[in-house]
Amino acid sequence: MKYNFQEWLKTDISDEPEVILAGKLEYLRLYLTDAMRSLREKAGLTQAQLAEKLGVQQAAVSKLESSLKDHKLESVLDYLHRLNADLLIAVKQEDELIQVSDNDGMILIDLPEEIEDLAEVEKMSLREYILAAIQHFSQKKVSVREFIESDDEVAVKVRTKLANKSLSEIASELEKMWQISDEDDRLFAVKKLLAGGVSVGSNNRDISDKNEEDGIELLELAEELLEKLDKIFEEQE
Repeated sequence: MKYNFQEWLKTDISDEPEVILAGKLEYLRLYLTDAMRSLREKAGLTQAQLAEKLGVQQAAVSKLESSLKDHKLESVLDYLHRLNADLLIAVKQEDELIQVSDNDGMILIDLPEEIEDLAEVEKMSLREYILAAIQHFSQKKVSVREFIESDDEVAVKVRTKLANKSLSEIASELEKMWQISDEDDRLFAVKKLLAGGVSVGSNNRDISDKNEEDGIELLELAEELLEKLDKIFEEQE
């Protein structure tokens, strides 16, 4: 049986600060000890076997896995380390979330409640949903950027025209322009970008070209670039 500690935490018990603090501490103990016990069981170890690895008595491991006992942070970290696990800690003050634990491979973030609802609709765990979302959006960004930094003739021309911008900036601007629904507006937005403009979504088509030949060159490059982007986004769907 998997306990839903988060639902327990939402239960209104008292408005007294001392009672609320005690409840949060109890919740933390319950959540932590349940996770520790689950990790040990997944590793196929008994309390006695883990105690031997830790160099302590079995009673010490039993105490660490009990939510009714006080725990030293050092002992908890040692327990987790033996199971190849880390303890991630963050401090939240109003809307600011500060990660205390030093682990670049696992970043704690504060998610809105709607994300949990979306994950439930897709019949996915919250972690599965977030990882899928990250993969979806990162693929799009990487694909556009990879094209921009490639040896493709169009990409080389774009980099030359936008030499004052970073590859990330170029990719980001193009992704935003791709969201413009009207094809003509999208074309002129890309042309304006290539001409040195910075406005995304602007419908002003009065771009002053040095001469007609430059204007035709920019328009042709914009059309070629949009064709390339069209193929990139089609492959990702």
